Amino acid sequence: MPDERVLRHFPEAAVLVVLDAALAATELALRVEHPAVDELPLDPQHEIAPSLLTAHLVLSRSAELRHLLKLYFAAVQRAIGDEQPRDAEDWAF
Repeated sequence: MPDERVLRHFPEAAVLVVLDAALAATELALRVEHPAVDELPLDPQHEIAPSLLTAHLVLSRSAELRHLLKLYFAAVQRAIGDEQPRDAEDWAF
């Protein structure tokens, strides 16, 4: 959870931490349900089940969104003038 200083300037950070946790849980659930999802042969020679392809797309977008959350956290740190910014991992992103 973001510290009080961050929350004072950016209260939306509390919700973004929850979003990140939900995305992580979604990624885990999809990988458990579709173990081969990260090794899809994305070419015309292979038939891919629609659910597996959709899981792959969700995972791709989730990874992109989680990366954007890390960038947002870094921007928040700069905006509040953090002299020694913490690693984004400390914020649960």
